[in-house]
Amino acid sequence: MSTTFDRDAWQAELESNREETRDYYLTQFNWRGAQRPEGFDGPRYFPASEEWRKSARLDREAPGTGMRIQLQTSIGDLRDFDVYGTFVFEHNGEQQRLTAYKMVPESPDYDVLFVPFKDATTGKQSYGAGRYLDVPRQDADDYTLDFNTAYNPSCAYSPRYNCPYPPPQNTLKIAVEAGEMVPSEHD
Repeated sequence: MSTTFDRDAWQAELESNREETRDYYLTQFNWRGAQRPEGFDGPRYFPASEEWRKSARLDREAPGTGMRIQLQTSIGDLRDFDVYGTFVFEHNGEQQRLTAYKMVPESPDYDVLFVPFKDATTGKQSYGAGRYLDVPRQDADDYTLDFNTAYNPSCAYSPRYNCPYPPPQNTLKIAVEAGEMVPSEHD
């Protein structure tokens, strides 16, 4: 079953989500005792680009699928995740792979696959510890990974959060110029 891509609806939804995120960081985010940076006006983003909406196949037979693993976090803890499979997609004719995880314990209200990743922008234009994608889980193996929705972990804004680091296999050699950038030009 094929659906038609509505560019205007996609752009409107992306802008609405970005405005909601900006409002959240300005009015509701718990800085946990850290100071909000002077001049902070919410997250910064790469320009929206359809190029970063990637058709992907979920490989549910990839090595490690079904295993429980632990990812190190920003405060040195280990957090449990279940390996759900590996997303396979192309960029500029080259195959890319990102492991997808289910949170442990699972939340019935939050049925998404967690995809932490680093790329060639990490530590330069994007946050040094990596970024996250939340991908709504579905029964079919054909997905769209929209890197325009890639976001920084909470620890990018306050070091008092405990954020999982992307595992080494989720480091892309390509520059994903989409989604959230470093929180400020001075970071």
